Amino acid sequence: MAILTRTWMILMLLTAVSMWAGHGTGGLGPLGVGLVLAAGNVKADRILTHYLDLHRADSGWRTLFRTLLTMLGMTIFGIYVLLPMIGPALR
Repeated sequence: MAILTRTWMILMLLTAVSMWAGHGTGGLGPLGVGLVLAAGNVKADRILTHYLDLHRADSGWRTLFRTLLTMLGMTIFGIYVLLPMIGPALR
C-alpha cells in the first residue's frame, strides 16, 4: 500500500476519533478536548510529514515543527482548562 494511501486512512481514522469524542450533547470536557487536540496534532504531523514532504527535510526542521505543534496543542488545552478559573477574574 502506498504511503500516501496509508496516511490518508490514518487521517480518516483520526477524524472519526475526533467526531466520536465530540458526539455528546453536553460540553466535551477536558478529556474530550484533549482527545480532539491530540488527534489534530497527529493529523497535522502526518500532513506535514507525508503530503508536504517534511520527511525530506533536516531532522532539526522536523523536530521544530513537531515541538511547535505540541506546544500549540498544550497551550490551547491549558487555556481551555484554566479559563473557568481565570474567566471571572477578568470581568
